[in-house]
Amino acid sequence: MKISWKKMREDKKWYRDYQAKEKELPETYQTAIKALDAYLMQFWGTDEFMNLLDDMLAIFQENASENVPINALVGDDPVAFADELLAQYQQATWMRKQQDKLRNAFKALKS
Repeated sequence: MKISWKKMREDKKWYRDYQAKEKELPETYQTAIKALDAYLMQFWGTDEFMNLLDDMLAIFQENASENVPINALVGDDPVAFADELLAQYQQATWMRKQQDKLRNAFKALKS
């Protein structure tokens, strides 16, 4: 898949905007979302993954505006919270991308 310069610039702008919105969150929310970002980035596979990050940010913004404690939002296990988000975007993950490659390789063998 060929990526154009225009697409790269758009993605970079989106990411800068995303980071700017993160910085508007209260400090505890910033710390939490940055830690989740670092974890979730390990699974990045397609552009659809940006939707996952946007949705997570919206959840954090809404809960921050309602003064919900970060532990009440994320729960006792931040990995479980992140994995629940990932489950909603399985098509966007790196693992799914690799699984599709493997399936396609074997489909080609059947032909």
